[in-house]
Amino acid sequence: MASIQPINFPTWPWLHWREQRADVTAIVLDEVAVSWQQLCRDISRAQNTLQRHPFQHSDVQNHIERIAIVGDNRYCDLVNMLASWQSGWQTLMVNPAFSSELQTTLLEEIGIKHCLSVDDAVTNAKSSDPLTNDDFGNPYVKRDGFVEKNNTFYAPLIPEKCLTLTLTSGSTGLPKAVAHTVENHLSSAAGLFSLMPFSETDCWLLSLPLFHVSGLAVVWRWLLNGAVLKIAETKGDTLIRALDGATHASLVPTQLQRIISLGKPASLHSVLLGGAAIPQPLVDEAERMGIQCWCGYGMTEMASTISAKRADGRFTVGGVLPNREVRLSDAGEVLVKGGTLAAGYMVKGEIHPLTEHWFATKDKARWCDESHELQILGRLDNMFVCGGENVQPEAVERVLGQFEGVLQLIILPVDHERWGQVPVAVVQGRVEHDAFLEWAKRQVPAYQCPQAVLSLPENVGVSGIKLSRNALAQWLASQPLPLPV
Repeated sequence: MASIQPINFPTWPWLHWREQRADVTAIVLDEVAVSWQQLCRDISRAQNTLQRHPFQHSDVQNHIERIAIVGDNRYCDLVNMLASWQSGWQTLMVNPAFSSELQTTLLEEIGIKHCLSVDDAVTNAKSSDPLTNDDFGNPYVKRDGFVEKNNTFYAPLIPEKCLTLTLTSGSTGLPKAVAHTVENHLSSAAGLFSLMPFSETDCWLLSLPLFHVSGLAVVWRWLLNGAVLKIAETKGDTLIRALDGATHASLVPTQLQRIISLGKPASLHSVLLGGAAIPQPLVDEAERMGIQCWCGYGMTEMASTISAKRADGRFTVGGVLPNREVRLSDAGEVLVKGGTLAAGYMVKGEIHPLTEHWFATKDKARWCDESHELQILGRLDNMFVCGGENVQPEAVERVLGQFEGVLQLIILPVDHERWGQVPVAVVQGRVEHDAFLEWAKRQVPAYQCPQAVLSLPENVGVSGIKLSRNALAQWLASQPLPLPV
């Protein structure tokens, strides 16, 4: 598909939008409106504080190249991230749930010496309060490639330079730090807008974490169009209140289910779904309530979404969006490249390129002749053998996930003396297990049919916005399973 070029920003997007419409709302923080002017003040103040901050393991402050920020979706986390970019630093957003030992190991492997912990009050403000500062009236002055304004130095925006580091899901081994440029992120946002409208008057709720590529993608969509970003508590039933005033949201199916059960906010009209197989009955109910549902396929290395479509019940993920290219290998593996493909992985402070040509995703897929859409069959490394037959868990999940009451379904293999491995279902939702198993026998071949079903435990297997099959498999190994002989 042809490329769609985003705005060629002459400077950082927030500075650009301040010049265009200083007093227009940039962020809604709970119920408080923050203008582009105010946001830029807060970023500059945070930047000045960052320049003086005694970072952990710090040596010479002037040689900072990259920084880790441990945080989620607080206003101060966003401001510190933008202030770091404005300083010319690469950022890695880190999940605060990571242990200190894991954080230390990750930062050493990536090559990051400077870290803001979740308790560092760099902005000298409450996590939910915008900062205050005097207005700047001085003109811009060039100095050594930077711009100075009231002693605040702005690194130039270089579209092709690495800016963000985002951890992969890390289902096996240590997560990798994917290095993206400004150009990658803006190309990703522009391509999505060719399918899913989002204007400067719209508001996107930051409902996914900044340490996940899907949350970071929301920030760049907001910055590209100079629209409104809403920041609010979204856990549990607070999601409904957070969505008040938001027109767009990126959600996982369990969040959409909560909206349907508690009532749709009047403003909400577009939802981008991801993170799990999406039950069509859930989508149908949302559409009846006036929520347009979009689904797709994406990955960290491609700066989020690769293909997308309106959710329609077919087990496809839509056509390839602009600024991306997709082809299938002879074995059916998805190969990708394009303007959104990352520069590489950051290891010990150096970028290791992903590929010279096409990046192999380890996802297996096929093209649907009738719709010319991509159908993802599953991860090549998820497949297992039951009684001599190949079982692709995702294919079974798509079929059995249609059972009434299922919100999420994961099929995992367990060892079996006779069959080698057999499938077991881990289910989230109000599901009567015996009824589910009897129904499943009529839906899929015997070698694909779960031999047992367990309820999804709380706080097990959660990695970013997706369930970790590896973590669930470890949990499953400790469960008593009376399997048939």
